[in-house]
Amino acid sequence: MMDQIIFSKCSAAMNADYQKAGKTPPDGMVQKTCNCVVTTMDQTHNIDLAKQTCTKQAMQGS
Repeated sequence: MMDQIIFSKCSAAMNADYQKAGKTPPDGMVQKTCNCVVTTMDQTHNIDLAKQTCTKQAMQGS
């Protein structure tokens, strides 16, 4: 249940950021990045670390 909430908040925030920038996220980027956030949160319980880790990972993948 908590994972679903984290994923939902993450995807909403990412989509809002892309919309604000007038861009469309690459296919699969939101899914992949938010899955990373959920996994990292499960392991570390640290939202700042999850954001930092997964943002870096997403930037390397694009």
